[in-house]
Amino acid sequence: MLEYKWLSPDSSDESYKKLRIKVFVEEQGVPFENEFDKLDLLYPHLVIYDDGIPVATGRLTPYKENVAKIGRIVVAKEKRGTGLGVKLVKELLRKAEEDGAKEVFCSAQTYAVGFYEKCGFVLTETPEYLDENIPHRDMILKFGE
Repeated sequence: MLEYKWLSPDSSDESYKKLRIKVFVEEQGVPFENEFDKLDLLYPHLVIYDDGIPVATGRLTPYKENVAKIGRIVVAKEKRGTGLGVKLVKELLRKAEEDGAKEVFCSAQTYAVGFYEKCGFVLTETPEYLDENIPHRDMILKFGE
């Protein structure tokens, strides 16, 4: 059974950190010291648990006026391709809209652009760029479009 849980920045539950280390640091080679930033200390993370085991996480932060940003989207390797990522993003989008955002921005790894398009995002005019040596594209979702 899936359980969705918002973890406050001061939570003792560090499951989102473990998931991010596994995927971004170990699988994708992001240096550990670059994975966590000041936003982790300010904003909650959504974690999805499957029968008590953390399997997906992401965070929602302010970006600009009326624009939220989703990021650090992670799905455990064994759960990829099951629709869990879409459920995670949809919950982040629901919360962003509930909080008053008119748009949601994301910096998507280029290989995942199709995934974010399935979630309703569209590419911006910004060309591809490297973030931690990984190609990315900026995407936006406007509520009501």
